[in-house]
Amino acid sequence: MAVLRRITRPLLATPFVVEGVRALRSPRRFATGTESWARRLGAPADVPQRVVKIDAAVQIGAGGLLALGRFPRTASLVLAASLVPATLAEHAWWKEEDPELRKDHLLHVAERVGLFGALLLSAADTHGKPSAAYRARTATTRGRKKAHRAAARAGGQVHAAIGTVGSGASAAASGTGRAVHSAAGSARAKLPHP
Repeated sequence: MAVLRRITRPLLATPFVVEGVRALRSPRRFATGTESWARRLGAPADVPQRVVKIDAAVQIGAGGLLALGRFPRTASLVLAASLVPATLAEHAWWKEEDPELRKDHLLHVAERVGLFGALLLSAADTHGKPSAAYRARTATTRGRKKAHRAAARAGGQVHAAIGTVGSGASAAASGTGRAVHSAAGSARAKLPHP
């Protein structure tokens, strides 16, 4: 499985790195989809190109990390998150009136949905190790069992201590009772008898 990961990660990262490089080289061409969003928000004219450059840098960086196998789960999530707004901005098929262009946009959206699914699978890949949720549940269960055993041992020790204190107190009371009885006997002997 490790060999498969080493092959598939660079393959999955390739479209993002290539598209990021293309977007950095000509941001104006990729900014057309974001211009309508910027106008709605009242942003300056150069904002769409800056957004495209930032998205391109994120795609190149996260794609490179995924290809190299560094922080692959995080890189996959970042790429998946960057894919959604880019797809909505670049391939607004619902706005297209030409049937051929609409089909092209729908095809691109379908490809991006497939990439999104692959990125989610990559983000969920734990390399055969248990997930964080499983490890947390296991640690909680182990801790609970240790606490029960410690409480049982402590309860047994407290019971033994109570028994020791009880027998000591009983012996002390018994000894005190004998001393009082002996002192009373001595005092009676010293009293004059009528």
